[in-house]
Amino acid sequence: GGKQMDQVHNENLTPKEAIDALEQIQGKFPGARRAHAKGDMYKATFLPNGNAVPYTVAPHLHREAIPATARFSNSPPNPASVDYLVPAKGLAVQFQLPDGSFTNLVSSTVPMFVTSSPREFIDMIEIFTDKKTGIKTIDRAINMVELVSKKYPHSKEVIQIIKEQAKQPPTSYAELHYYPIHAFYFVNKDGERQAIKYEWVPVDETKDPALTSKSISANYLTEELDDRLKRGPVQFDLFIRLAEEGDNPNDATDMWPEDRRKVNIGRLEIRNKIHPKEDIVFDPTIVPKGIELTDDPILHFRSGAYAESYERRSKNE
Repeated sequence: GGKQMDQVHNENLTPKEAIDALEQIQGKFPGARRAHAKGDMYKATFLPNGNAVPYTVAPHLHREAIPATARFSNSPPNPASVDYLVPAKGLAVQFQLPDGSFTNLVSSTVPMFVTSSPREFIDMIEIFTDKKTGIKTIDRAINMVELVSKKYPHSKEVIQIIKEQAKQPPTSYAELHYYPIHAFYFVNKDGERQAIKYEWVPVDETKDPALTSKSISANYLTEELDDRLKRGPVQFDLFIRLAEEGDNPNDATDMWPEDRRKVNIGRLEIRNKIHPKEDIVFDPTIVPKGIELTDDPILHFRSGAYAESYERRSKNE
């Protein structure tokens, strides 16, 4: 920590400072993403079903099949992290729009963010930055999460979810729910705006027992997914939940009640692993006509942080 970290506390957080803080967790990994470093890309197709049409003019949510790239990932900055020691998993999807542009949907297995303040997020990260001890066991991970929970009692709901996930490593990337935690506004052809939140729901959800064996491979999630894809595509349905009066679209820690109306707007079919030549930046703020950003400070902050991370890794720093 030291001097550099003290400065971070005294002014508005910049993307550069945030990425510096992420780099301190497990050290620097030149050329790697600064978070969710370990992951694999897959070729996919999104098949919208037309149910989103009343809410948005967004071209990928109408009726024609849309090519997509999906990336499953682990959350730490270390590209060699061990799959079962990392609670949050990620699914990022880039949709290739008919006019040649693209839009991204970035999600994690945790349904809300730990804080609505970028600065506080970096403060939390510092708790995980103890070089001497590191995170080498599930117990240690749970321990760290408890420290964060004590210091930030308002985050205890999300911390509890992370703790449960840490205790029960998933059996497959293909059987998890993924939440693009930020709300967005859908805008329809009449200019009406509706705040929504997305959720990816696995089509094949068998209630597999959680993994317990410590002898499993450090890359078991990718291995399992690649095996599964030999048998056919992995599928997720994309749902939107419609906000009602009183639901806050600008706070990534606000879950919205469970009883909100849910609409299935299409299906993602994931087929085979690819190794794209160009590096994809899954910036969640890149949205097409028909979708608008909220004032969520974490959402806006991510755009700058992704750019800073990309800048560094493209120079192989």
